[in-house]
Amino acid sequence: MSVFESKSKVTTVMPTAINQGTRIEGDMTSDGDIRLDGFMSGNMQSKAKVVIGAAGSIDGNIACYSADISGQVTGNIEAKDILFLKSSAVVNGNISVGKLVIESGAKFNGNCTMTAHTVSLNATSTNSAAELSAKQKKGVV
Repeated sequence: MSVFESKSKVTTVMPTAINQGTRIEGDMTSDGDIRLDGFMSGNMQSKAKVVIGAAGSIDGNIACYSADISGQVTGNIEAKDILFLKSSAVVNGNISVGKLVIESGAKFNGNCTMTAHTVSLNATSTNSAAELSAKQKKGVV
């Protein structure tokens, strides 16, 4: 091995792009980013980011780490981190997210569940909010 060769092998997952004019029927799973500018009928799952472009449309559920939606989604979306609904987005389905950003003009028809991102001051504490507030006023917490 020469001085310039790497000792470890680095693997990168290339983003998957489904261009305008392309139609996919069936489920898709990826470890990397996915961008959809065509049409897909089926469920999409990614361990990374999903982007549905303005010309993109999916009739199926999306499960991912994060998502940017500019096109149309008919199905449920589950984004572990953040979901951006751009102004041209049309979503007909339920969403479950950590964080949500909706631009003016976006259309969303469904229910939204936001996962709690809470930090516990004391993992063994079972104090109610009122008890915690009283302790804070006394300076105990």
